[in-house]
Amino acid sequence: MKNERLEAYLARLMHDLAEINQEIFSSGEYNDFLSLCNNDISILALLKDYPSETAKQVSIRLNLPKTTVVSAVSRLVKRGYMKREQNSQDGREQLLMLTDLGKKVNQEHEQYEKYFLQGFMKLFREEDYEALADIFERSRVCSISK
Repeated sequence: MKNERLEAYLARLMHDLAEINQEIFSSGEYNDFLSLCNNDISILALLKDYPSETAKQVSIRLNLPKTTVVSAVSRLVKRGYMKREQNSQDGREQLLMLTDLGKKVNQEHEQYEKYFLQGFMKLFREEDYEALADIFERSRVCSISK
């Protein structure tokens, strides 16, 4: 990296973010959430917003291969986070729905994000929030317009 100063700040930021994660996870409140991979969490979160989707619809919405979604769904059904039900309008399709445990994991995920973002925001001064938002908007790191 050309800018050693920036590299040093980013390394420190990574360390601070790891500390925030450690603090949150050590509470023991996120055992179900922590046992899942990113794709699993994304599927459960999507079903919160779009209940009764098919694996094909989930695949399209998350831009994941259908085989990845089908494997994840099988794993999530087996572990009790979601269930499949026959589509009454098209018997060839199965609709995916969250179970109570799946809803609990979504709540854990939302709570985790809330605490993590609070910790992240504390790393910066409030008067720098807009400048940070501008930097993220111009970066390839993330996009909220997906």
